[in-house]
Amino acid sequence: MAARIEINELKDPAQQKKMIDAVQALDGVIETKMEKGVLYVSYDPLATTEKKIEQAIRSTGTIIKAVTTDTESAHPDLPT
Repeated sequence: MAARIEINELKDPAQQKKMIDAVQALDGVIETKMEKGVLYVSYDPLATTEKKIEQAIRSTGTIIKAVTTDTESAHPDLPT
């Protein structure tokens, strides 16, 4: 599965790293990629959920604008 998560004004590199580290620490997260204010997460739906990914992001104080889940294709640069 792949999630596309739009982040609200994430300009601080330290905050971005903290958020990505929190998501990558979840069991089942295969890979993450941050691009133009959007976090792409490829994950195993049997090991984690979109809600857990959102909670990990919010736990760092990051505000989420929108979340889209795609069951068919991930970001072109992420493994499926």
